Formats: sequence, C-alpha cells, structure tokens
Amino acid sequence: MPGAADALGRVAVFAPHAAVVFGSGLAGLPPGAVVAAELGFDELGWPCTAVPGHCDVLQLVELTAGRAGGLRLALACGRAHLYEGRSGEELERPVRSLAAAGVTRVVLTNSCGALHPAITPGDVVVCTGVVDLQAPPSGVAPVGLEVCTAGEAAAVAAATPAPASTGVYVAVAGPQFETPAEVAWLARHGDVVGMSAAPEVRAARAAGAACCLLALVVNRAAAVGSHQDVLAVAGRLSGTLAAGLGAVVTARWPGII
Repeated sequence: MPGAADALGRVAVFAPHAAVVFGSGLAGLPPGAVVAAELGFDELGWPCTAVPGHCDVLQLVELTAGRAGGLRLALACGRAHLYEGRSGEELERPVRSLAAAGVTRVVLTNSCGALHPAITPGDVVVCTGVVDLQAPPSGVAPVGLEVCTAGEAAAVAAATPAPASTGVYVAVAGPQFETPAEVAWLARHGDVVGMSAAPEVRAARAAGAACCLLALVVNRAAAVGSHQDVLAVAGRLSGTLAAGLGAVVTARWPGII
C-alpha cells in the first residue's frame, strides 16, 4: 500500500521518542505541544472505528515545556476494537507499523472498570500485566501478557498526576458491560477490566518494543451505565492524562531525552 508506506515514512522521519495510544474519550494534547503533522488512520492503512470517543488520527507532536521539553510523541487518537469484527492482525497493525517505522516505546491507555474494591473512578492503574481473555484459550489458565516490571510500574504511578496504583488489567471481548457474576470471577484474575489493549501489548512484544499501560478508571465494573457515561468521565480524565503525559514517559524511560 504505497500511501501507507509514504505516511509511515513521515513518522520515521519525525522519529518519535515514543508512541501513545489513547482509549475512549482520552485523547488530548499535552500543554505546550506543537503539532508537526496529522495523519488519518486510513492514510496509514490502519483500521478505523465507529465507536464514539475515537477520532482515527495520528498526531506527531513535540513537547516544548517543562522537563519533558523536546520530547517527540506520536499520538494515536483512538483505536479499533475486537467487538467491531476486527481481526487480531488488524488490531495489532498500528503498533507493528509504528515499530517498523522505528518506534521502540509504546504507552497504551484505555478507559476501564474497577474490579478491586480499593480502586475507584478517577484512579489510574499502571498495569504490570494483562490477562488476555480475547486470545484463544491456552490450557487451563487465562493467557497472561507481561507489560513491565513492578518497579517500572511503581515509578510511573509515582509520576502520574492522579491517584495511581499498580495492578493487572483483564481484557475481555465486549462490547457489553460485565454482570456481577462475571465481575466476581474476573476479580480473581485482575484489578481492572476493559475491552482493548491486549492486541497492542501482543504486537509490542512481538516487535521488541517496550510498553507502558495506563488503565484510567471510569466506573465500577458491573455498575449500571452506558458508553456515554464512560465518555463523560473519560473527558474529565483526559486533561489530567495529557498534562502528565511527559512525566509518565520520562518516568517509564529515564534518560529518553
């Protein structure tokens, strides 16, 4: 696909220090960010989505303020989902193609529900691993994916400008919210639950890229609500995420700039 190759060539020339994938309603520009280019997901050959809260644009930005000044980021403002009928290859394609363009560090974010009773809406969970219930069954136990070490996650949590802890993310297929019975079972395996991130973690691991996964809690799992409720809370969290993005990246990868 020549058009996609040209678009990814622009990413390679920009040479981002890291890429960031924004989840539902979470996209936002960090303070002092200068946008060097915007590329549509269709230009890049990436799957687009019809889910509200995702805008299918990759922004190439440079931060100009604070300790993260000079940090270059590729911001993917949205993602497609398994429940939209997308294949694993399609869902992995953005991270794999960014890695092919030279990106070696990926920050994944998503809006999620709390499973652990001590986690509440507004919290951020820096995930050390993913329990991948989107993958085909493998043996008796759910498939586990390592994201980062406990120490790396703790450093990011300390730098996050919101109540933050470390934990494990459970990825389910969706798109329905979980029932109380499902939550009781899921809570045996992780601290938060959502419908994304696992394909991107798989892609990063396969491509040799380092990961950071921020799960932003928008509700309690099994609570009565709608996607619009998710977006309302995510919209309030997006500013906090954007403001702390430089600190998160430099905490996860000290000496990146």
